[in-house]
Formats: sequence, structure tokens, C-alpha cells
Amino acid sequence: MDKSKWWHLRRSKIITSRLITTQGTNWTVKLKSDGKLPGPESVSSDLLVLCSGSAPTTGPLPVKNIQEIGLDPALKPSLISKLLPSDANLTVAVIGASHSAILVLRNLYNLARDTHPHLRIKWFTRHPLRYAVEKDGWILRDNTGLKGEVATWAKQNLEQDKLLLSDVSRYLEKVSTTKEKEQESYLDHLPGCTHVVQAIGFHRNELPTLESEGKKLDVKFNHETGSFQSKKGMTVTGLYGAGIAWPERVIDPEGNVEYAVGLGKFMKFLKRVTPNWTAA
Repeated sequence: MDKSKWWHLRRSKIITSRLITTQGTNWTVKLKSDGKLPGPESVSSDLLVLCSGSAPTTGPLPVKNIQEIGLDPALKPSLISKLLPSDANLTVAVIGASHSAILVLRNLYNLARDTHPHLRIKWFTRHPLRYAVEKDGWILRDNTGLKGEVATWAKQNLEQDKLLLSDVSRYLEKVSTTKEKEQESYLDHLPGCTHVVQAIGFHRNELPTLESEGKKLDVKFNHETGSFQSKKGMTVTGLYGAGIAWPERVIDPEGNVEYAVGLGKFMKFLKRVTPNWTAA
């Protein structure tokens, strides 16, 4: 298939695959059309790269009658301001202490201070805030620590000794908990909340079914090469992964293991490994 047709399939959003099969060195992706635009039922190639993406993770909560706000709209001030009525008494619970969680807290604080004066926030966190730290030629917690403006805002307003004196404390209550006491904390505090945002990480989107020679193919990603291996430890020919669902595993000089997340890091990983990607 020529590039113009492939781009057409992507733009028309009819390339929702149901099944990916391989026969020898040839991969075939079966497509599910929305019925609005013509297109092939499948495309084939001898090399397949999975860029399947990830979605925010949520977990079950021990209370009912609380409205969940997705992490994606909570991260966008223009969207969350529309989701929350400005004239109602609201209490939004935010769970997590990641970069995303702190962004959500800042967005909600800005609303409470400006356009939503009846908005209050309860922040549930299991551990102290963690920051990226500049070292000699490298960064500690480069992928998991707070950085930039978010780190600055957190240091100035959310650390325990600063929160008590900050304007943020007019609207935000911090609920410190632990993994063992988390459910108890939820039972104590969530019944008084109207909404909740879970900022507890991301999970890989579900893949279409992979089959090889008519049998289901279970694969394991190699975070150093971008390739996949079968259950038997054999490299799967012509199959690779890229993006947030398939990041590089990195080890810093102190031996800490992280996964390199961010567009620049994805591209750096790809530039290193793609010269070795082959279809045979």
C-alpha cells in the first residue's frame, strides 16, 4: 500500500485493528472500518511497529456517589473549569503525588482562587514529594521526580512547612496515608467529596490479538532493543514497539532503574535502536 493510502487510513480513524497475524516474515493487520469511508480490510508488511499508547490508571474506591473526573480533562484548565460548576459547593479529591497529580492540584487551586470560590480540594498522598535532582552530568529521578515550574510550585506551596503558610491551604487539605491505611483514609475522607481525580500512573492500552501460524502469540518487550521475544525467549521477527507503551529501561549511576518517558526520550531511544530493526 502506498503512503498516501496509509495516511488516509490513519486520518479517517478506521484503522482500529482486531487481529494481527504473521505467516513466516509477513505481518497482516486486519482492520475494523467505521463504514463511512472505503478502505481495505487488511494491510500487510514484513515489519510491524506497535505504537499502541497508554491511558491513565484508575483503581476501585470504597465509596459510592462520587463523580470521577478523568486525568486528561483534569490536566487541562479550560476543560476542568467547564466540568465543575462555579457556583456550587464542591470538594475534589486528588489521589497521587506524581507530576500529573501536582498539575491537577495547581489547576484546581487556580480555579478556587479565581472563578470557583466554593471549590475545595483534598489531596491524598502515600509518600513525600519527590524531585528530580541535578547531579554531576546526570539527573537523579529524571523520569519520576518533579521538574520545572511544577517542582517550584510544589516546593513553595505543598511541602508541609510551606503549606501551612501558603494561600493554597485556604482551599487544600492534605491527607497523608500509606499503602496499608489507604482504604481507611478513603473511607474517612471521600464521603465528604463530590468528585475525584486519580493521578496514579498510566497503563499500556490493550493490544489487538497477535497470532503466529494460527496460534495466539504471547510476547515480552525488550526495553533495551525495542524488539519482542516469545515465551520461549526467541526474538519475534519483524515486530517492534515505540512510544509511551514501550519505553526504554534506563539505570542511573546509583543503580536506580526507571523507564524513560517523554517525547525527546522516545526519539533518542528510537535513534539508537532502529538501525538494528530488520524484517528478517
